[in-house]
Amino acid sequence: MHKKIYLIFCVIFFSCTFNYSIYEQKGFVKINNDNKVISSLPKGTILKVTNPKNKESIVITTNETSKNLGPRIIILPDNIFKELKLNKNLPLIHMQSLRKNKIFIAKKTKTYEQEKRVNKKVEIEKINILNLNKEKKIKDKIYLNFGPFYNKIYANQMYKILKAKIDNKNLVFRDYQDKNYIISIGPLKNLTEYDEIYLKLGKIGLIGFDIKIQ
Repeated sequence: MHKKIYLIFCVIFFSCTFNYSIYEQKGFVKINNDNKVISSLPKGTILKVTNPKNKESIVITTNETSKNLGPRIIILPDNIFKELKLNKNLPLIHMQSLRKNKIFIAKKTKTYEQEKRVNKKVEIEKINILNLNKEKKIKDKIYLNFGPFYNKIYANQMYKILKAKIDNKNLVFRDYQDKNYIISIGPLKNLTEYDEIYLKLGKIGLIGFDIKIQ
C-alpha cells in the first residue's frame, strides 16, 4: 500500500515539474528595433527572460522563429532590453519556456518580485562599496564553464579537446576540487572574442557550457 502511494506521489511530482519547465538556456541577446521577439523556438512560445545580474524578469511571447541566430539565443525589442536593464556590452540573460498556465506564471512572477526586493538591498550595498572606489574601473570578463564533471578522467578529456581546438591555449584552464571538476575558457574581453570561440565550439558540438560574467 505504501509503495503504491509513493509511486503515485512520484508520478504527480515529476508530471508537475516537467509540464511547466520545457526549455532553459543562458546566453547573450541581440537588440531588435522592429518590436519583435525572435528565437529558435516555435512562434507563440511563452518565455520568462531574466537578467541574472539584477534578477529583473519579464514574461514574453515569441513572434517569429529563426534558425540563424548564430551566437545569440534570442532577439529582443529595445524596450524589453531597457526594461531588464541589460548591459549593452554584455547582455546576458537566462531564458526559460513556460506552459500556458496563468496561475503558474503569476506565482513565478511574484516569486521574482520578492527576489528583486532582496536584490535591491544587495545592490544598494554594492553601490555604497563602489562609491568608495570611484576611480577604480571594473571591467567584466566572460568565462565559459564546462561541467561540473564528477569523474576526473572525463574532465581531463574535455580539457585536452578544448586545448586542441582553441588557438590561445592560455584561455583554457582547470578548476579542480574534490569530485567537482570544471573546465573553463576565459577570460574573454568582449562579445567579439565570445563569438569567435562560440563558432569554433559550435563546429564540434560543444556549446553546452554555462556562461559566467565576473
